[in-house]
Amino acid sequence: MFFRYTYRFVFLGFVLCACHLDFEDNNTIYDIFIIAGQSNTHQGRGLDHNIDTPDSNIFQLGRFSLYNHVIGIAQEPLQHHTSDDQRIGFGLTFCKLYNQNINLENNRVLIIPCGYGGTSISDWSSNNKLYKDLVNRVNFVLKKYPESKVKAVLWHQGESDVNNQNYAPKLDTFILQIQKDLGGNTPFILGGMVPYWAALKPTHVAQQNIIKSTPERIPNTAYANPDIPFIIEKEDNTYNSVHYNAAGQRELGIRYFNAFLKLSD
Repeated sequence: MFFRYTYRFVFLGFVLCACHLDFEDNNTIYDIFIIAGQSNTHQGRGLDHNIDTPDSNIFQLGRFSLYNHVIGIAQEPLQHHTSDDQRIGFGLTFCKLYNQNINLENNRVLIIPCGYGGTSISDWSSNNKLYKDLVNRVNFVLKKYPESKVKAVLWHQGESDVNNQNYAPKLDTFILQIQKDLGGNTPFILGGMVPYWAALKPTHVAQQNIIKSTPERIPNTAYANPDIPFIIEKEDNTYNSVHYNAAGQRELGIRYFNAFLKLSD
């Protein structure tokens, strides 16, 4: 497994480096999407190379080793902090929909993957390294490609903070701070936790409600609802119940896109 995993990233590195050389142009315009939060940003088991295919106009900012801060074609698994072979998130599905339906100027689409499994909302406070990494990566791209723009933050987090009585104010503080540091009222979309897991305990329900109600508290935010138009489920909801599988992540990407459309309107 380790060899296969290492080989995959070595191969991806060649792809990333090649693309970086092809597109080294400071006049390039990127529509930037930041993906941040904990494991449900990228831990959907069941990567399928016939479905989760790259798109020649969708890129990512690399993170690992020689590929750090190198822009190349976005290929699953995206380079989140805790990327895992054979697992995916919602980001590539979302960006494909954006590229096909909204990107009328045909700008390049750039994903900045920042998910880190198991993190709490405190881990994302502005004085911590994950927050600083996120902002520094955005600033790196904007400095090099000044006509580019952050289009949205796609956020999925909350499972680690069940029973945290201060979760709502800490979440709100984080959102307002990241919007400010990204240069304005940046659209911010939050995804709901796995419906089966969220319904298991009253504390889970309460946490889901905090996330869902964020648009009532913070302007220019939206909720990607895993319950509408149908409940996202797995064949066996009890297996790895806290995580979406790959099919669920693809559907979640559609929900994020629909939430983004509402903000755009």
